[in-house]
Amino acid sequence: MATFTLGQIFQAGVILLSIITSSRAAMLPLGFTETLVTSGLSSPTAFAFAPDGRLFVCQQGGQLRVIKNGSLLSTPFLTVPTDSAGERGLLGVAFDPNFATNQFVFVYYTVNTTPRFNRVSRFTANGDVGVAGSEMLILQLDNLSSATNHNGGSIHFGPDGKLYIAVGENANSSNSQTLTTVLGKILRLNSDGTIPSDNPFFGVTSGNNRAIFALGLRNPFTFTFQPNTGRMFINDVGENTWEEINDGIAGSNYGWPATEGFTSNPLFRSPLFQYGHGNTTTTGCAITGGAFYNPAINRLLPQYTGQYFFADFCGGWIRVFDPATGQAAAFATGISSPVDLTTGPDGYLYYLARDAGAVFKVGYATAATLQTGTADIVYSQMLTVSGGTPPYSWALMSGALPPGLSLSSAGVLSGTPVTPGTYSFTVGVTDSASAFSSHTFTLTVLPPSLNFTNALRIAQIADGGNFITQFAIVNLEPIPTSFQFKFWGDDGSPSNVPIQNGIPGNLTGTLAPGATAFAQTTGQSSPGLQGWAEVASTGRIGVQAIFKRVIPGLPDSEATASGTQSGNNIFLPFDNTQEFVTGVAVSNTNPTQSLDVFITFIPEGGAASSARLSLPPHGHTAFVLPTAYPVTVGGRGTIQFSGSSPDIAVLGLRFSPNNSFTSLGSFQ
Repeated sequence: MATFTLGQIFQAGVILLSIITSSRAAMLPLGFTETLVTSGLSSPTAFAFAPDGRLFVCQQGGQLRVIKNGSLLSTPFLTVPTDSAGERGLLGVAFDPNFATNQFVFVYYTVNTTPRFNRVSRFTANGDVGVAGSEMLILQLDNLSSATNHNGGSIHFGPDGKLYIAVGENANSSNSQTLTTVLGKILRLNSDGTIPSDNPFFGVTSGNNRAIFALGLRNPFTFTFQPNTGRMFINDVGENTWEEINDGIAGSNYGWPATEGFTSNPLFRSPLFQYGHGNTTTTGCAITGGAFYNPAINRLLPQYTGQYFFADFCGGWIRVFDPATGQAAAFATGISSPVDLTTGPDGYLYYLARDAGAVFKVGYATAATLQTGTADIVYSQMLTVSGGTPPYSWALMSGALPPGLSLSSAGVLSGTPVTPGTYSFTVGVTDSASAFSSHTFTLTVLPPSLNFTNALRIAQIADGGNFITQFAIVNLEPIPTSFQFKFWGDDGSPSNVPIQNGIPGNLTGTLAPGATAFAQTTGQSSPGLQGWAEVASTGRIGVQAIFKRVIPGLPDSEATASGTQSGNNIFLPFDNTQEFVTGVAVSNTNPTQSLDVFITFIPEGGAASSARLSLPPHGHTAFVLPTAYPVTVGGRGTIQFSGSSPDIAVLGLRFSPNNSFTSLGSFQ
């Protein structure tokens, strides 16, 4: 069976992988989305977050790049002279636990001098660049053979403050089982490069070999520590059969080359998990990334907390391993040659795609946050979901929607909420491949507020001079509804219309469902007061104004204001026959703009004539025909009211010879 090393894949297989994967986004579970963090990287190999949130990326050619505030800085942090043949190059980066004070950055790379060897060096940062001349040798590893593969390269500080280094066996399997070389091992150092005396083989080895922490590894390309617990997982790239996730425990021997994959040999520590070679979504050729998910902020889902994500370079996938059960499940596919994974300080899962030269982050992104609703106002919002395969089907799983709202299978939440309150409910969504996700929403329904924008208008109010105005207000809603009148005088200023048993100019109240309230002016204004009114409410109401003329010794006469219309082109009939006269009230309902109203009188069988009224904001006027406009003497016709905005309110009344009157309905 042919064997491909990671280096051969780096050099040759990348071209094939780019054809297959680089033109498409990763396929993620339903409810997840990925975001491009940066692109333009050249042959990236590893990355790590600095304690201050910057992301440092190793490029195989020797440049250490910095991603700051979402942007790839043009100037590398440093460039080391390196041999980048095969799997050699700049392969690892780590930050001193005291980085905030000492600014120490550690890297692992292959020197370009003869003989070739890998080394770990420390540099001092000065902002976004390394201090020139600050390189300090921490560890020089054993000389390399002509084989350019199996270098390892991952470096991390452990929870004990020690620097851990993963080293491949340089394509010589015999290196893995001997304590006379550091190749094929996990190493452990103090941050200054000295070797801790409590290393497991310190007393039986000498020189750099005292740094050996664990042995029996082929090519541990990546490893990581779990936050809080300090548990260490080592990803060992296999040869022909198995890829391994190993439990990183001091003094362990993982069996290469005597064994690959699970083993019952008591001399070796068997892997926690293995997967085979192949071209499916559960097989691959090289395990190249690993990250525990224990974030300060969970950007995935709660069930992923404490899980271990790992990637395969050839398979182009990320899977998730559950340390509690020993089982792995699918997570993402279609990734362009992943080489590293990490959990970001922002809670997102980051992956480094070598072939795409890019960093991506993955998060859970189900549906928009619901907008607050208001009772008695139509509500509509489309739920959205990322990932999965459309079309989607939505359904209420638990909890209760606000009364009056319904959820369609297409994910539209709509209706007219009727009951104020805060509601919590869980919605499930299924895609066409039967993948399922759910999300719990909270929606607050507010009590309706008084809104004068769409207020009812009453174009004539009168009090005094034998007139009173009566009001009938009915609640058309199934819930309590509040109302408020505002009265305006001819000059557009608020009018203190006297209200019987009430406060002048102040007519407010709350009606039970279906209830009716009555109110009237006192008739005591002297001299007579007139104007107009607008009525706002928290729900649908009906309002009727009744004008009553009270003259001692004569029957009372009255008419309703049901004919009030508002707009910018209104018609009103007039009737001045048989001694009738027509009263006309015109109001400007705009609170800030003056209004010119153009009036055209169109008598039956007579010539039309025109006039113009100018009304201040909220202004009002009333006149009687034919007194004001003699063209209307002794006949019937129509009056047209036109304006530049839909802010005209008009009411007509026909007075009879016996002083009774009726309303004249206007129309548009």
